[in-house]
Amino acid sequence: MLVPLESIAQEAVDEAAPEIAEARVMALDDFVHEAEEHYPGLEAADARIRAARAQLDEAWVTPFFQSYLTAGFTLAPEVRGSPILSPDSQLPLDNAWQPVFQLSLEGVIPLWTFGKLGAARDAARAGIRAAEGDRARVRAQLLYDVRRAYFAHQLSLDLQQMLSEGLPRLREALADVQARLDRGDPEVDQFDRYRLAAALAEIEGREAQARHLERSSRAALRVLTGVSDFRVPDCPIEPVQLELEELDYYLAHAMEDRPEVRMLEAAIRAREASVDVTRAGFFPDIGLVYRFGTSYAPGITDQTNPFVVDPANYTSVGAGLVLRWSLDLWGNAYRVDRESALLDDVRERTEEARAGMELEISEAYESVVDARSRVEAYDRGRRETRAWFIAAGQAVDIGTAELSDLTDAVSAYFLARFAHLQAIHDLDVAIANLERVSAVSVTERWEPECE
Repeated sequence: MLVPLESIAQEAVDEAAPEIAEARVMALDDFVHEAEEHYPGLEAADARIRAARAQLDEAWVTPFFQSYLTAGFTLAPEVRGSPILSPDSQLPLDNAWQPVFQLSLEGVIPLWTFGKLGAARDAARAGIRAAEGDRARVRAQLLYDVRRAYFAHQLSLDLQQMLSEGLPRLREALADVQARLDRGDPEVDQFDRYRLAAALAEIEGREAQARHLERSSRAALRVLTGVSDFRVPDCPIEPVQLELEELDYYLAHAMEDRPEVRMLEAAIRAREASVDVTRAGFFPDIGLVYRFGTSYAPGITDQTNPFVVDPANYTSVGAGLVLRWSLDLWGNAYRVDRESALLDDVRERTEEARAGMELEISEAYESVVDARSRVEAYDRGRRETRAWFIAAGQAVDIGTAELSDLTDAVSAYFLARFAHLQAIHDLDVAIANLERVSAVSVTERWEPECE
C-alpha cells in the first residue's frame, strides 16, 4: 500500500522537531557578529595587512644589514720556509696536504641615497593603507552578503507562511468544484475548474520558489557565518527604517570614506614612490663599507713580514666611505618616463573608478527610492485585494457571488501580497547595498524589535 506523501512529510517534521527546537535563535546582528569572527575572507585580509606591515619593517631594517659572512675550508700542500729560502719546490704537490680555514665578514651601511630609501618606505606605507582599505572592502561586502541572505531567508519564510494559508482552501475549492461537476451541478462549469486549477498552479509554483529561496539563503548564511544549526526569530519581514538623505550626501561620503577610494589613493602614492626611486637613480649611493677577514693554514709557514703577501695566513680589518654610481643615465631616463607613464595610468584609472562609483551610488540610491515606492503601492494593493478576497469568500458562502469571483479574488490577493513582501525584501537589500557603496552607516537598526 502506498503511503501518502503528506504522512511521510509529517513524520520527517516530527522527527526533526527536537533538533529544530534546540537550534540557536539568531537575529541579524548575531549573524553579522559570527561572520566577522569566522569568515575566512576577513582573516585573509588581516594576513595581507600583516604582510604589508612586515614589508615596511623590512624596508627600515634590511638596508642597514647588508652584511655577508663567508666561511671556507680547503686542503693545500704543506709549504715551509720564507720568500728568501725554502726547502720545498715551486710546486710542492708531493708534500703532505694540510687544511686551510678562512673566514670573512663584509658589508655596507648606506649613509645617503638621495631619497631611495625614503621612497621605498613610502611605497611600503602605501601598501599598508591599501591592505587596510581592502579589509574594509571585504568587511563591507561581507555585511552586505549576510544582510542580503538574512532578508532572503525572512522572505522565504513569510512567503511559505502566506501560501500555507491559501493553498488548503484552494485545493478544497478545486475538489469541491470537481465533485459538483461530477454530480452535474448546473451552478458550476468547466471554466470554474480551469480558473481554480490555474490559480492553484500559480500559487504552488510560488511555493516551490519560496522553498528554494529558503534552502539557498540558509546555505549562504551557513557559509558566511560558519553556523550550521540556527533559526531566525518568528518575526515578519519589515522595511528597514531609513531617513534617506539627498544623493549628494552619499556621494560626498563615498568619495572620502569608501575603502576603494583609499586603495586607489594608496596605489597613486605607491606609483609616486616608484617614480621617486627611479629618479634617484641619477645620483650615487654613499655608504660606509667594512670588512674583516682571516685565514689560517697550519701546514704553511706564516710570513710575518708585513711587506710579504701571505694569502694562507692573515688577518685584516678595514672600513671606509664608498661611492657607488650607476652610469646608465640614458637608460634611467627611459625608466623614469616609464614610471611616470604608469603613474599617469593609475591616476586616470582612479578618475575612471570614481566615475564608476558615482554611477554605482546613484543606482543604489535610486533603487532605494524605487523599492520604497513599490512597498507603498503594493501595500495599498494588498489591503484592497484582501478586502476583496474576504468579501468574495463571504458572498460565495451565502450564494450571492459566483465561484469565479472568489477565484479571481484569491489570485489577485496572493499575487499582491507576494509582490508586497518581495518589495519589502528589495527595499531592505537596496538599503544594505546603499551602505556598502556609500560607506555611510545608513541606519541604527537593521531589524525591528518583535517578540
